[in-house]
Amino acid sequence: MGNEAKWNANLKKVAYLKTFPGWLSSWKQSVGSTIEQVISIPEQDAHAVLLLSQGKFVVTPQAHTEPQMVTAGLLAARPQLEPTHAEAFQEYDRLTQLDKEAGRTVRLENILNAIDNNLEQIPELKTHIRQLVSQWDNESPPSS
Repeated sequence: MGNEAKWNANLKKVAYLKTFPGWLSSWKQSVGSTIEQVISIPEQDAHAVLLLSQGKFVVTPQAHTEPQMVTAGLLAARPQLEPTHAEAFQEYDRLTQLDKEAGRTVRLENILNAIDNNLEQIPELKTHIRQLVSQWDNESPPSS
């Protein structure tokens, strides 16, 4: 079998795979289906086959466990999930606010420490900071 015959055989096989009965190429095609079984793919730890009702199946990566991806998914599905998990969302919102406040505090401390640690090596830093503060004071409307 020559290279061209091998190439054509592979093209036919791939084309057939894309039309294989029950295979879903998108998650939207699974709406209304039920997951019946999850099968690990040997030597492909990062993927699994989900066997769905009505003979449907999808090959997919394992569930995401990275906090960034879980957060994105949680926020995208919040309108649908919050009625069932209202208390969990309240706690998540509380913890998110604490995290933001702690991040703000750390940034402030880092800035002040950087200024303090560099005053000796950069004596003109005080003058520049005073000028900057003066500029801010002149730009800011007086508070009541």
